[in-house]
Amino acid sequence: MDNRDDPGFPDCAFWDFSVAVHARGRVADACLALQDRDGARVNLLLLCCWAAASGRGALDDAALTRAMAATDAWHGDVVMRLRAARRALRAASGSAPRATVEALRRRLLGVELDGERIEQAMLAATLTTRPDVARPLETRLDDAAIALGRYLGRAGIALGRRVRDDLAALLGGAFPELPEAEIAARRRFISE
Repeated sequence: MDNRDDPGFPDCAFWDFSVAVHARGRVADACLALQDRDGARVNLLLLCCWAAASGRGALDDAALTRAMAATDAWHGDVVMRLRAARRALRAASGSAPRATVEALRRRLLGVELDGERIEQAMLAATLTTRPDVARPLETRLDDAAIALGRYLGRAGIALGRRVRDDLAALLGGAFPELPEAEIAARRRFISE
């Protein structure tokens, strides 16, 4: 993830949060595994964490429905197609010069991230709850774990050990000020 200053993109607290979280610990690897292995939409996982971390509470089913409805077409028609094109270049063979193909793949990664950034702005716009800055940090962590469990249930993602470990890494990145023991204790919420 990248936080390039681009005048074409308005400020978005959700994007800023996601860039910071993605850079922590093993969050990037965990998100990639959840996406590629389990079919999770990383922006929805991050939305669950951001809504909770910002004091908006746990996303309920109505909020998840709004978020998904607002972005399903964009995600499928734009983000996924850009990702597929970029990944196809990784496996490209033939007489195309490798260095040129790699340069094109890197440019496509930037465009794909721009598509993700637009998707995040769309997702943030679906939230109707205002942040409660007085909400205790531990409660915010609970909210994130509960919302992640709801999203995984809707997405039909089984809660095996690897999924729980990856979600714990994501929660650790979203709540770096809390000790690892606090994060580990929330694994039980990720089953509701």
